[in-house]
Amino acid sequence: MLPSQPLARQIIEVLGSTGTPPAKGVRYFNVGNASLLAALDEYYLDSYLQDGGAAYKMVVGDYGSGKSHFLYCLRDLAWTRGFAVAKVDLSPVETPYNDQRAVYSAVARNLIRHDEDETMADEYGLTVFLAGTLERVTGEEISLETLNHPNYRALVDTVEGATIDSLAYKQAVLAYFDALIRDQEVQLDSLTRWLMGATTTPEDTKVLRTLGVTGKITRPNAFRMLRSLAQTVRALSYSGLILLFDEVDRMASIGGKAEKMATDNLREVVDRCRDELPGAMFVYAVPPQFINDIVPRYPALQQRLRAPGRFSRINHFSPQIDLEHLDLDENDLLLAIGDKLIPIYETAFAVELDRQTQYANAAILANVARDVFLDVSHRRLFVKAFVSELARQHATEEHVLREEEAIAII
Repeated sequence: MLPSQPLARQIIEVLGSTGTPPAKGVRYFNVGNASLLAALDEYYLDSYLQDGGAAYKMVVGDYGSGKSHFLYCLRDLAWTRGFAVAKVDLSPVETPYNDQRAVYSAVARNLIRHDEDETMADEYGLTVFLAGTLERVTGEEISLETLNHPNYRALVDTVEGATIDSLAYKQAVLAYFDALIRDQEVQLDSLTRWLMGATTTPEDTKVLRTLGVTGKITRPNAFRMLRSLAQTVRALSYSGLILLFDEVDRMASIGGKAEKMATDNLREVVDRCRDELPGAMFVYAVPPQFINDIVPRYPALQQRLRAPGRFSRINHFSPQIDLEHLDLDENDLLLAIGDKLIPIYETAFAVELDRQTQYANAAILANVARDVFLDVSHRRLFVKAFVSELARQHATEEHVLREEEAIAII
């Protein structure tokens, strides 16, 4: 199965420019992790989480090993199972674990309103997600007529009857639906700031009181609000909530007091995700240095992340998903990626390439990439180099690369 031409073009552009995975379309060139995804699906997405359980996992891999790619694959799988997903990409100068309110805000900002049309960009934000849910439930655009739609009335009844820890949170969600339908801009602005965990104004407080929304989202109650969000998501007929945090290799180098605070709060996140977030899974992508160098300095966190073995179908209790151990050996993995990228490139530019020649080039570039970079970062290097070489050969003349040409490309 191949993507549409616009999506194929997006995939090739992103891979050729940066070597990083595009936000959409990873399934078209995904290889090597089927057993890991199948185990997550069997033991969590299709069973335990839907029954109200909660879990956490750590995705461990070096720079360029495919951590973000794996999170995208898990995100897409979660959507097929009816989960809501938040994917948080943290910057090199920011971590939410210094402040539990920041954890809530990060999730609220990055909750995804998913569009099944792969050529359309997804939108982010809790309130955008709520608007999308309302359209999904009613099957129509939002208007005043939505107030009398039977599916909307049933949705309101379900949320009102649901067990949600914070009554203010429940009321804020219901008030947001009502204000959205009535197009009440002032109420929407105040509710958006409150629900997103942003700073509210005195004027917001007045507006919110008239809607029955009291208090604020603060450090002391932030995890209760995150629990309320998880409960709300289930009340809105989603299977649960998947929280994907991609540290982009940051936690290997914070150091000092900030490191201790972040690891202490991460331990609390792990504990609460395990016990207090119904239907939720917290997945945190980190480099091996975090597990090997930082975690051992903090025994409480180490006890929670210590693994008797890596995650697999026969050891799904392990919290560590190790991307250095996939279904294919490294040579077969790179060749399989190359084999999938060739037809995607052809689709993107409506061209037919000599498959045998380009497969041979994939093999040559894979060998050189592994020789240049001994760690698994050569995966990203190979992808970027191979896509660039497909473009060069398309523009000039196809031929099997000589070794010195491959070295110059890498």
